[in-house]
Amino acid sequence: MVPVTLMADRRVTKTKLIFGFLFVGYVSIACTYAADTLFVKETIRYNKTIVSPQETFELGFFSPANSTNHYVGIWYKKIPKPTVVWVANRDASLTDTSRELTLTLQGVLVLQDATTGNILWSSANSSRASVMNPIGQLLDTGNFIIYQEGDQENPIWQSFDFLTDTFLPEMKYSWNLVTGVEWRLTSWKSVNDPSSGNFSYGIDKRGYPQPILMDGTSIMFRTGPWNGLRYTGLPNLRPNSVYNFTFVLNQREIYYRNELINTSVSMSKQEWNLYQALSSDNCDRYALCGPFGSCNIDNSQVCECLKGFEPRSPDQWRGGNWSQGCRRTIPLDCGLEEGFNKYSNLKLPDTQGPWYNQNMTLLDCEKMCKSNCSCTAYTNSNISVTGSGCLLWFGELIDIRTFAENGDSLYIRMPPSELGKPKE
Repeated sequence: MVPVTLMADRRVTKTKLIFGFLFVGYVSIACTYAADTLFVKETIRYNKTIVSPQETFELGFFSPANSTNHYVGIWYKKIPKPTVVWVANRDASLTDTSRELTLTLQGVLVLQDATTGNILWSSANSSRASVMNPIGQLLDTGNFIIYQEGDQENPIWQSFDFLTDTFLPEMKYSWNLVTGVEWRLTSWKSVNDPSSGNFSYGIDKRGYPQPILMDGTSIMFRTGPWNGLRYTGLPNLRPNSVYNFTFVLNQREIYYRNELINTSVSMSKQEWNLYQALSSDNCDRYALCGPFGSCNIDNSQVCECLKGFEPRSPDQWRGGNWSQGCRRTIPLDCGLEEGFNKYSNLKLPDTQGPWYNQNMTLLDCEKMCKSNCSCTAYTNSNISVTGSGCLLWFGELIDIRTFAENGDSLYIRMPPSELGKPKE
């Protein structure tokens, strides 16, 4: 498959788009059911599993390497050292094997003590008032669904709605804007501990939505907003023969998902192959160059001020401390002669604060920005076809980088004396 996995340890944090299989060693004792289905009151115990129809995925109990704790999870089946892609009870580990997994009459998956009957973990309660003949099934996508007999297309619960650290094809990281429910990836605490770690990846819906990688409450990396073709911070994300991708933003939901075109890629080498890294170099460090600074990985000193700006603290800037960023060489005064210079091949600035309208033209966008003295910059929110939509920034512009190609254009407000000056 083509999953994204969040991995964290003391030295390195990576979010990777990868082929194949990440070797996370684990120990399990398994006796496989012939079926992919779990019926009411049927039980999966520690020495049994169920397998998806084409034997792509397996569900059962496992123990991470060098751990005495036990979990219910889903992993690739046909790999000598398979990876766990989903964990049910990641924050409620089991200390012994006297547990069992059962599907109730109410359509709830229950993990309980086989001796006392105490419930240790359960799936979310069904949103339906009543369920007739619930069935649990493991699909070849890696999704375990619970549905009412005869209505498989409308699951009453599915594991894909409860992301752990791996983003599989057909999953979504998203926001439901009606219910306020968010789906985001969260790292394992360590390679031997699947409990929730410090690192998470999901869509920040403040301002104009953009995915961000977090370390606790601190932003480590952001992909930038979707520009109609790709994320503005991922210029190499483009149509290919392996998978396709979709980003949706409307009044009901925001989500990103991908679907595998060529399923054979997942079995070729039986290990993860790095296809694309979200955060790949020093310029991907959030706000490295400070306000109005731009990062160019091809320069010996990666940070530079945008044309028309100068270091706010020249001594610190020369010393490699760029955190204070840049300031305008000539301040704005909101005069009628102010205009905009075009800066090309950029990762668009942080969009936590900007205003947007998906229906405006670029000309209308410019007029709106010019009419507001607080408006710093504007651009199209969608560059596909002829371009459309409006994105406005107010105040400082943060976390910009320069690309050799496939970057976005940004129109920044400038005083009359700076208009039309070359950017190179």
